[in-house]
Amino acid sequence: MTTQDEAVLARNDRYVREFVEALQLCPYAKVCRESGKLHRRVVRSREAALPAIREIEAMPEDAVEVALLIFPDEPADGEPSARAFEAFCAGLREQMFAAHPGGPPFYCVAFHPDLPCDLQDAPRAVRFIRRSPDPTLQLVRASVLQSVRGPHRGGSRYVDASRLSLEEAMALVSPLSLSERIAEANWKTLGREGRERLEALLASLRNVRDP
Repeated sequence: MTTQDEAVLARNDRYVREFVEALQLCPYAKVCRESGKLHRRVVRSREAALPAIREIEAMPEDAVEVALLIFPDEPADGEPSARAFEAFCAGLREQMFAAHPGGPPFYCVAFHPDLPCDLQDAPRAVRFIRRSPDPTLQLVRASVLQSVRGPHRGGSRYVDASRLSLEEAMALVSPLSLSERIAEANWKTLGREGRERLEALLASLRNVRDP
């Protein structure tokens, strides 16, 4: 691992600890990290993304629950870059589903420093929660969401896990009412902390660049 890669991983670790965990945006993030089931790696090109995903898919199920593929060389210069990275993620997601007709072992969501900041309601705030110092693909093991209790007539229902963030995914393990409370709690936390302070915090993490 190069010194530059170590700096990228250190920057991401600060983001996880000082933003996600400190604000309690995902109640499972700290447990996942401390249990050793968070896997992180630096990816220097889009072409290397799918091979990296295949390697992670081949890892033992009990070895990794969440993986973060960090792309420090991706453009991060405004919302067009964020939209392009989301489109790249969507293309990878299609390839993952095509390779696993019964459903891939992981689903994939894009994080990016230039995703919109809209805190007007809980659903819109999710995209702000997906801001990160570097463009990042988040893989969460799909078995976490095999079946979810829904409000309709009892029984189980299945969801498109590829469209959820980690905090939504983990919240959905619990009854829907708890999921709604977690989403609302995150939104209230963001509102209480204030947009300017949170944007400054994310900017400070983003500006810790490679040596």
